[in-house]
Amino acid sequence: MSCPFCQKAWFVEKLGRCKQCMLLANLGCLALLIPSLLYQGDVAVYRLALWSGFIAFAGLSLAHWLMFFYYRWFAAKPPKT
Repeated sequence: MSCPFCQKAWFVEKLGRCKQCMLLANLGCLALLIPSLLYQGDVAVYRLALWSGFIAFAGLSLAHWLMFFYYRWFAAKPPKT
């Protein structure tokens, strides 16, 4: 990946810092929301799989946005030179 945060292996260091990871989490959330709402099949397992995937991506996206705003508003800012 292109950003310095994605080079690190620890997941928590990427939350809210990597724009590419945030974009992929948001796109995954949207990509699973639409089929989850539109699927009208008889097999409940498929519907459950779509909703559980959507909830997982929504949780990841929410974690990214919460940490993004935390870093922006509450984290210590570097001193200006």
